Amino acid sequence: MNSDKGKTREDFGEKCRQLKPAYVIWTAFCFMLFIYEPLLMYSTNKNDFWFDLGIMIFPTLVIFALFLLAGAVLITAFYFITVRFSKGKREVYQCAATLLFVVFIATYIQGVYLSTSLPVLTGEPIAWDAYLKEDLFTAVLWLVLETAAIALIVKFGTEPVVKWETRISGVIVALLFVSLLPQMLMNNAFEKKDALLTTNAHFHDISQNKNFLIFLVDAVEAGGFEAVLEANEEYKDVFRDFTYYSNTASVYPYTRDSMPLLLSGAVNRNEQEFGAFSSEAYNNSPLFERLDEENYDIGLYMDEPVWYGERRFHITSDIKNEISSPYKSMDFSMYFRQEMKYILFKYLPYAYKQYSQIEGFDFGMALEMYNYRYEGVYNMLLENPELEKTDRNVFQFIHVEGAHLPFEYDKDLNPIEKGTYSQKIEATIKVIDTWLSRLKNNGAYDNSVILIMADHGYYDVDHDSYGEEVLERFHPVLLVKGRQENHELVESDVPVSHLDLMDAYMELLDGKKGGEIFRDTDPDRKRQVIWYEYRNEEHMVEYQLEGNRFEREDFKPTGRVFDR
Repeated sequence: MNSDKGKTREDFGEKCRQLKPAYVIWTAFCFMLFIYEPLLMYSTNKNDFWFDLGIMIFPTLVIFALFLLAGAVLITAFYFITVRFSKGKREVYQCAATLLFVVFIATYIQGVYLSTSLPVLTGEPIAWDAYLKEDLFTAVLWLVLETAAIALIVKFGTEPVVKWETRISGVIVALLFVSLLPQMLMNNAFEKKDALLTTNAHFHDISQNKNFLIFLVDAVEAGGFEAVLEANEEYKDVFRDFTYYSNTASVYPYTRDSMPLLLSGAVNRNEQEFGAFSSEAYNNSPLFERLDEENYDIGLYMDEPVWYGERRFHITSDIKNEISSPYKSMDFSMYFRQEMKYILFKYLPYAYKQYSQIEGFDFGMALEMYNYRYEGVYNMLLENPELEKTDRNVFQFIHVEGAHLPFEYDKDLNPIEKGTYSQKIEATIKVIDTWLSRLKNNGAYDNSVILIMADHGYYDVDHDSYGEEVLERFHPVLLVKGRQENHELVESDVPVSHLDLMDAYMELLDGKKGGEIFRDTDPDRKRQVIWYEYRNEEHMVEYQLEGNRFEREDFKPTGRVFDR
């Protein structure tokens, strides 16, 4: 009887020994995809996400555990089925373990070493047929690995090969961990992030007293805007009562750094990590201080976190549309879908990346956050023609997608494929017209200061190359209307910079008209801009715009570089 027990224990131990290689390979695979990659993604893009490490760790571990368990069950079942049908032989199972290892190694090389040529996620449909070279390289990689595995099995047999595969898998996990930890420490990934997140709440509020409204249309370039107006005279009626400042320069070519500048006047020169910079900028915003003094309710409608960390400025407790407890309202299934899209995008072979269904990924979808896309904003405007009137003064900063990629609307907001930049500007004018008409229909137009502006301009460049072409993204639109203005659209060629806006806000709050601001501006001034490449914000170069043409040769480097 004891011998039977001993034999049972021996059989169990042998089965565990045989199952171990596939378990180890699968564990390494899951660690790479569902632990290493999410943590790396967060650490290197910390300020793009509303969550911190404490919030993401639970769904990350759950996803890892579920895949690990599901894979272990399948491996175990496959082992017993193949051993049973092969009458105790384990070669079929060991060959399958080797195949799993080949897939793991190919995926590891694909995601860790071959991800530098990935297309940039702008929201635009990706032309996957343009990646033939990468497709061929990936196919060669898989062929070489499979051929090597077969050759090793033929020469040494399945069991020794599987043993070495187990050891190599363990080494790869160690390498991933060793490379991940410095990234997390360097980017301060362990820091608790108290991000300010915003919803659609109070989007339809309007004051019967005073309103100060900023409608930010992303990436609307002044030259393109003017061309659309010249081709369609009726569009000029939309902007009646406004002064159009046609000679405006942004300081930054992209949204990230433009936002705190527009709301606080602070200029980021890479002196500190961006989250800390933006928090400090908002905490010391002269605009927020003035609005607080004049009893304005504040609504910030932005689909990215507004600021992080300690919010010392007491007005932040009065922001009308803040999410108070994001973790409790988090949709874990949506979080999982967004994470999986990115993982598949990065680790699938190039020929199959299109099946990740990624054009962009937005973890804000895991919360009921404000979404700046027209599919949400325009429908909100149409579905709520009546505004909620309040006796409090109202400030709203509303960020909409503007003429940003993708170009997927015609002038009437109908979805189309392969649209143009001009069509997206026309769609933007349609949204602006709808928004302004709603103010007029509710008697809230004349008592409102309104600024329609872009955070930066646009230039059609190859998205794999962000060199001096970026210098042509510094010409955004700016239109301004003060309270009680009634006149035709007026154009001013005063050389305005986004650096001037904080003073302009104060003058408009004092009661000045849209054409009365910027009057002390030197017509021959040289304007500062700060160039950097998309996703390489750690290297900034200062230029001066000399003249008013906004062409590359008019931007002269000052010699100042801001590196972090």
